[in-house]
Amino acid sequence: MANWPCRRRRRVGLCVSVLGVVLQISGTRSAPIAWSKQGAFEACLEASLEKWLQAQAALVVNEDPAAGRLDDAVVATWTVDILSLCRLQAGTGSPDSESRFTGHMVRWRHHIFDAASMVKKQGAAD
Repeated sequence: MANWPCRRRRRVGLCVSVLGVVLQISGTRSAPIAWSKQGAFEACLEASLEKWLQAQAALVVNEDPAAGRLDDAVVATWTVDILSLCRLQAGTGSPDSESRFTGHMVRWRHHIFDAASMVKKQGAAD
């Protein structure tokens, strides 16, 4: 990571471009969750997860110290909060979908690493 362009102030423009890729590229999607049914609740969970992953990947790519402050407790709190929010937005939840989502979030480090790797590859290709 020592040679990553964001470490050099004169290449700030490149970092902004990479951040734009993080926020727009669909290739940063995490591994899909195998829902038993797809409804408003599951769509909310997926959309929230993608936004969160993009934000976390941006921190990693830009070597932001905030990325290092993420831990299991913070992710568990975020997961519980998103489950509650999506239950409210969808009007209902599903115990099976909640279980699948929390099981997916157990591998949060892997998902963030994959998203950050995709962004770095896109940045290197540009």
